[in-house]
Amino acid sequence: VGRCMVTADGAGYRLQSCEHPGRTLVLAFDGSIHVDDSAAEAGGGPSIAVDAVAGIFELEYHRYVLVVTDSARRGSVAGCDVYEVLEAAALPLDGAGSRAALDGVAKGGSAAEAGGQFGRMEARVVDEVVRIFRSGMFYSYAYDLTRSLQAKDGAAVDDPHQPLARAADRDYWFNCAIQQPLLDAGAEAWAVPLVQGSMQFARYEGGSTGCEPFDVCVLSRRNCRRPGLRYERRGANADGDVANFVETEQILAVAGPGQPQHLVSFVQTRGSMPLLWKQPATGLHPVPAVAGTSEENAAACAKHLQREIGRLGRQVLVNLVEHRGREAVVGAAYAETVGQCVAAEAVDARQVRYVPWDFHDETRGMQHGALARIVDELRREMDGMRYFWHAGSETLTRQQGVFRVNCMDCLDRTNVVQSTLARTVLNDQLVRLGIHAAPDRGLAAYPGLDAALSGLWANNGDYLSRQYAGTSAMKGDYTRTGKRNIGGILNDATYSVARLWNSTFRDYFSQAVIDYLMGSHRADAVFHTLVDLQSREPGHAEQAVARRAAAIEAAVAAAVLPPEQVHLSCIVQPPLALNTPKVRPAADAVLLVTGAAVVVCEAGAEPPVATRIELAALSRIQCGELVTDTRTPRDLDPERNCGLVLSFAASGSQPPAAEPASQAMLKLVDGAQVVMQHVPGPDGSLSLARLESLEGLPPRVLADCVCSTIQALALSAGNAAASDSRFAVDAPIVSADAARKGASLADKMASRLHSALWL
Repeated sequence: VGRCMVTADGAGYRLQSCEHPGRTLVLAFDGSIHVDDSAAEAGGGPSIAVDAVAGIFELEYHRYVLVVTDSARRGSVAGCDVYEVLEAAALPLDGAGSRAALDGVAKGGSAAEAGGQFGRMEARVVDEVVRIFRSGMFYSYAYDLTRSLQAKDGAAVDDPHQPLARAADRDYWFNCAIQQPLLDAGAEAWAVPLVQGSMQFARYEGGSTGCEPFDVCVLSRRNCRRPGLRYERRGANADGDVANFVETEQILAVAGPGQPQHLVSFVQTRGSMPLLWKQPATGLHPVPAVAGTSEENAAACAKHLQREIGRLGRQVLVNLVEHRGREAVVGAAYAETVGQCVAAEAVDARQVRYVPWDFHDETRGMQHGALARIVDELRREMDGMRYFWHAGSETLTRQQGVFRVNCMDCLDRTNVVQSTLARTVLNDQLVRLGIHAAPDRGLAAYPGLDAALSGLWANNGDYLSRQYAGTSAMKGDYTRTGKRNIGGILNDATYSVARLWNSTFRDYFSQAVIDYLMGSHRADAVFHTLVDLQSREPGHAEQAVARRAAAIEAAVAAAVLPPEQVHLSCIVQPPLALNTPKVRPAADAVLLVTGAAVVVCEAGAEPPVATRIELAALSRIQCGELVTDTRTPRDLDPERNCGLVLSFAASGSQPPAAEPASQAMLKLVDGAQVVMQHVPGPDGSLSLARLESLEGLPPRVLADCVCSTIQALALSAGNAAASDSRFAVDAPIVSADAARKGASLADKMASRLHSALWL
């Protein structure tokens, strides 16, 4: 639908297509979305022009529609214009603030309005979302940027009569998750796929050479399977998805008078070494370490290579890391892991070649002329790999295989080598197309072309580096000029310090926002990143569930003796002292409710630490609000912060009224909860089973279930007190107000520090 005008009325936003005025998208404040083709005129009030709807997302206080408010045309491919996002805005889907938001954007300001600490936290997240979408996002209304020319058989799109969203590759469609509401509502035509990466264009006019003019484009698309930032995302995950995986396509376009356009493309990939490894951000030169076992790494590597072989064919793995020093540990593990995959026949040996090439050693002393050696070493691979060549409606050749290049970050060294390989292939293509001015002179035969190509690839490196590491690419002087100089070395030193600053003070928050935009995390995980100063890997919740289920099984094995039966078990925070709330205890505890006792086992303790409270000894259960943290909105929600106080006789027998009771305070975890119970098998034996219907309940509801279960079992155990109406009490344990007042000086100082840093 192209560009549109956005207005607001009492019910929602109306987005009217400028190219097709009869088409309108209605985003209602009640959350509904529908397409209105009635051609009704938009109402009065402020309005803004937007280039695209980037998506819809929801935080603690508001839902937002993210729109592209300014773009720049960067060039065209196959006759289709390509644009880069320059500005974006998040408009609250809120009747009270919509007109003010439109008015603010129309005047060149921000759409976000916030007050109070939590409002400022939400505004900080919104600002980061907008910043990310101003960081090298590209789109086209008519060209599918998510897939290479070969993947589309030389066409701009598979079907020009269908919306791009129906054919886009979700692995490279950056805003896919936040555009899902549009897709679910049947508004695919309004969903414009954005690609994060780089698109650089140059045109050679022919000039004195007398050859046909031609265009060169370098298009890099970042993969969305494991997106993120430098030290926050390294290596692979268990599924074989790797950090900073980028597909770079160099496209040559030639069209002589009266001739069909020839489109020739060459694809390379880059990505972190496909095994489990980490590199904590400590100092300018942090030491990497292999994190997985040999078997785990081989499995991850095999999955990655299998996927890429299926997608692009034979993989030539060019590893540029150092053979000695701190990088060698991971580099050697990569070589060993590839060998394991081949030896175990997890990967076809004919489809993989591993090429170690220590970039720093080979180019020592700024001798980057040595790059010719790697071209010579890979020449046969290059000739056999070929490239994709499409003319008119005919495909003349297809690329068979790919160079997969990596260094540690897959930025600076990788970009230098990929640009060198791409120039060599471009020279071959110009010769093959019969338009080369002087084949024996190479690209030097085209005045100004070498400098133009250097600019394309240097800009490509800068875009990718800013997205992954926060600064322009190092070694950019060589990529731009073909030689290293002292000024470039000094720039690299500056960039190293800037990257250290980003990795220490910013990246974990940006990483959490990226994971949220990918649909990997809930909004509250982003808020907790502001508090915890650390991000979490996607899949963290699933891993926590598996770990907690195993903890329950271990607790039952250690603390429950047959024929005792577990009627209900769940995960709680360890026993807390009453009225002295701790902030976010590090470990879990397991709560077991059997027919005879309530047992609390601290997970992971060696030897197991179990507290057993006999049901006959219980005198009172209090169920209610239990706030142990005050730094995010979710931490103050009484439905999500609930616990139990168990009062009991320390002696183990039912206490007389005069005997003072001991107390244990437990808090149910919010998120990744696991609830289990014993179920009898056909032979009468007991086994633990998950109660998934209870696991998704808010902690408040689950606490009520636990309380009712304990009271019923206490009655069955002969506890007379359990029949008293005062046995189970519903009352706040630690309210939000009490938690605020009881926060320690250190907690208050930490909160102020976070506010100063982020808000």
